[in-house]
Amino acid sequence: MMRKILGVALMAGALTSAFAADADVQIVSQGGTTVTLADINAFMQRIPADRRVGFLDNAERVNQMVTNVLRDKQLAKLATEQRLDQDLAVQAQIAFATREILSKEYMLNLDKSFKIPPMEQAAREQYLAHKRDYVSSGSVEVQHVLISPNGRLDIEVKALVDKVHSEAVANPGGFDQLVEKYSDDPSKSKNKGHIEDGTSDKLVPAFVAAVKNLKTEGEISPVVQTQFGYHVIKLVKNHPGRQLAFSEVKAQIEAKLKQDYIAEQRRIFLSKLDEDTATVNPDLVELLHKRYAPAGTLTPTEAARGKVQ
Repeated sequence: MMRKILGVALMAGALTSAFAADADVQIVSQGGTTVTLADINAFMQRIPADRRVGFLDNAERVNQMVTNVLRDKQLAKLATEQRLDQDLAVQAQIAFATREILSKEYMLNLDKSFKIPPMEQAAREQYLAHKRDYVSSGSVEVQHVLISPNGRLDIEVKALVDKVHSEAVANPGGFDQLVEKYSDDPSKSKNKGHIEDGTSDKLVPAFVAAVKNLKTEGEISPVVQTQFGYHVIKLVKNHPGRQLAFSEVKAQIEAKLKQDYIAEQRRIFLSKLDEDTATVNPDLVELLHKRYAPAGTLTPTEAARGKVQ
């Protein structure tokens, strides 16, 4: 229920952009402290826009978020009552956080102000100049039998592996039966030993190397040892990569070109701020070391050089 109420409220807030009115929309209250929609909106700005829907799709996570915001407000209230906000170090941290937020918002608004030119022609030129970059990776479908050494003597494992390998080589068409009869892979009940892409970087290197050596459909690999045991692998189907048409990658290329354009405009803008040379205190490192490192503490550099206290 909390998720539904909050979700509707957030959608309403997003549609109207009425952040001032959001302060009157109460989400939860406890012990004199109230969390409003404005508080939640402020929290949600910390989450990238493309992840917000997924974040709100979990009731437990939403409830925990509201609870955390409530707790922060309660603690902040207690801190203010104890006049901790008057502490100079705390004020410096608040000022720093304020500057970070304002800096981020300025750059976001700057990005929105850029007039991005049409990118279709540039995207087409990029595609034609780098067609090799726009090829589907393809995949190598394999099937395997896993013999685990767990609970077996070495001589038993090797004898069983050799038996499976010999039978596979003699009759590749009967590989399904070998998987069913001998494989110790717990997933075989679902996939019958099939792996859609045997060259995936998610698989162990020794297994991938063996798959890459298989050339013809139905070919059986030598016995392969990994940390999981011994594998006998059959090449089922080699799905080669193909050249992607411009229409298939147009949106992807244009998005990258727009991203690069904005980054370049940002660079140009920021370079103007650097026209005047920044003056840095030459004694900064020593100053910070004296302030934040206890007397006699060795830096990692000093320790590496063998300096002793």
